Amino acid sequence: MSRTALPRTLMAAAVLLGLVSTGFASIALVKRPHDFPWHRAEIPKSHATNQYSTVRSDHLALLIANANYPDADAPLPEVAAGADLLANVLHSHGFVVEVVRDATHAGITEAVNRLKAEARPGAVVLVYFGGFGVQSRGQNYIIPVDAKIWEERDIRRDGVNVEEVLSVLSQSGARERIALLDASRRNPYERRFRDYSHGLAPIGEDANSIVISSRSPEQVSENAGTLPNRFVNGLAAEISPSSLPVEEILAAKAAVSAGDRREQEHSEVPVASNVNS
Repeated sequence: MSRTALPRTLMAAAVLLGLVSTGFASIALVKRPHDFPWHRAEIPKSHATNQYSTVRSDHLALLIANANYPDADAPLPEVAAGADLLANVLHSHGFVVEVVRDATHAGITEAVNRLKAEARPGAVVLVYFGGFGVQSRGQNYIIPVDAKIWEERDIRRDGVNVEEVLSVLSQSGARERIALLDASRRNPYERRFRDYSHGLAPIGEDANSIVISSRSPEQVSENAGTLPNRFVNGLAAEISPSSLPVEEILAAKAAVSAGDRREQEHSEVPVASNVNS
């Protein structure tokens, strides 16, 4: 072999060895996709966590947790904690759960439309709203974080009507619609045009809907902005140890609550009125 041929042979061998090594490395990377940094990424809690596109289920839940209102004096930590707890409890009972935090009007509307689109005929759909709620003309509105409310008519413009949300979900063919309203709090909006917080108005239920509120109609919570979330904790305590379907547990609870309200209405014990906001 000539002196010039030897270096060329060695160079070719080195190139071939490099290609083989690169091929093995590529195979190793394909077998271990978790080595890529984006496979370990976590979705921040401030973003919506949408599982509808990857998991199919006949039990779907949308949890809207508005804990940070620009117009409020302080955050609502019990709302964030309540949504986390409820998400875990529902997931353990077979629900596919989406959590939307600090939702704008558009964000709430889009989330409800996603839920409607994913709900199959015969499904059970559950919506939880934690934050501020205000009634106007006998209708209840959940307040988005971007609401600009100075007069009562602004509620109907910027709020999201609870009854309309239930109506929209009924169009999906769901056999059971559940609304959990954690929204009866003193809020920074009503004080601008009312002498006191009115709480939420009664919501009419049909045979296929369940509505449970953290407070009785026309009442507000006195411990807003404090932990724990007694409303959600109470629900979790009933759901977690039970082997019954969640909808059966909540239907029984709603029936008991309705009975308690009727008994209170017919009793001679006066109901304490709200104080000024």
